[in-house]
Amino acid sequence: MQLTKLKIITPDGIYINDLEVENVSVRTADGQITIYANHSAIVSTLLIGDMRYEINGTVKYIHLHRGILRVSKEQIKILTQRLYEVDEKGQRLKK
Repeated sequence: MQLTKLKIITPDGIYINDLEVENVSVRTADGQITIYANHSAIVSTLLIGDMRYEINGTVKYIHLHRGILRVSKEQIKILTQRLYEVDEKGQRLKK
C-alpha cells in the first residue's frame, strides 16, 4: 500500500509533521471524505468533528475544531485552531 504524508498545524505549532499514513478521513463542508496516496489536489474547509487516520494498520482519531484542508499528491495538510486526541467513540483521551 502506498503511503501519504500527513501534516497538522495549529496556532501553537506543528502537531504532526509529515507522518506517513495509509489514509485520512475528515469532515469537510461538502461531506466526509477519505484521502489516500496520490489523491487529486483539493482545498476545502473542515467542520467541527473527528478525523481519523491509519498508520501501520492502527486507526487513530483527532477532534478538530474547524480548519482548512489542502491535499496534494505528496501531502495532506490540515490547519486548525484547536484539536485533541479522541478514541473511536469521540471521547477525549487523557494525556
